Amino acid sequence: MIYAFRTDIGRRQSNQDFFFIPESNEKPLAIVADGMGGHRAGNVASLIAVEAIHEYIEANDEPRLQILLQHAVSHANRLIFDIGSADSDCAGMGTTVTMAYCEPTRFTYANVGDSRLYLFDGEHLRQLTRDHSFVEELVQSGVITRQEAETHPQKNILTRCVGNSQFVKADTAVAKWEKGNIIVLCSDGLHGSISRTEAETILKDRKDLLDACNRLVDAASANGSTDNITVVLVENEGGELL
Repeated sequence: MIYAFRTDIGRRQSNQDFFFIPESNEKPLAIVADGMGGHRAGNVASLIAVEAIHEYIEANDEPRLQILLQHAVSHANRLIFDIGSADSDCAGMGTTVTMAYCEPTRFTYANVGDSRLYLFDGEHLRQLTRDHSFVEELVQSGVITRQEAETHPQKNILTRCVGNSQFVKADTAVAKWEKGNIIVLCSDGLHGSISRTEAETILKDRKDLLDACNRLVDAASANGSTDNITVVLVENEGGELL
């Protein structure tokens, strides 16, 4: 796997996004988390989530990867909730999480909140995760259209996140991918400010993965993103499952 990333504070006073990509001796995991709950608490929640999920997955050899990712999220949720319950400065804090465990012919992914995972097949960018948000529920129930959701004043209200309740369930799934395909993990500072068509063009025209990261973040910023902006790209180098 080839990994690249960029995170940018954007127009905020602090960066509450955190991410993870593996070292060469670690399991092939990529994570993006977007914290919430005030200047300090958002930073705390997203950092704990990324570190706790990484450490849990490294320490456990559960072969059912969807179960492993779900348990890792539950572990992180418990830590964040306990800290928020004990420390008034962190009360009510939470974070989104999206992640992928990448194998040569398939990847297992999980998400909570509205940070997203997309798959780029060389031509088309396809969203695989579904937002846990109030606006997404309106879209699914037919109250508003997908286009109306993009500018809805309540589009940032989440219906599920990691850490602000005692229990949480991550959505998990498995998808196939091929050599040259790219997984895109990002916070809403990116996907809320760049169209899918624009993102596809950048990914098609990239010099390399880092160039794509930089151009995606710059485009979101130029389009008026007011949030932290984080993107992690993972490219499939090919190979077979062992």
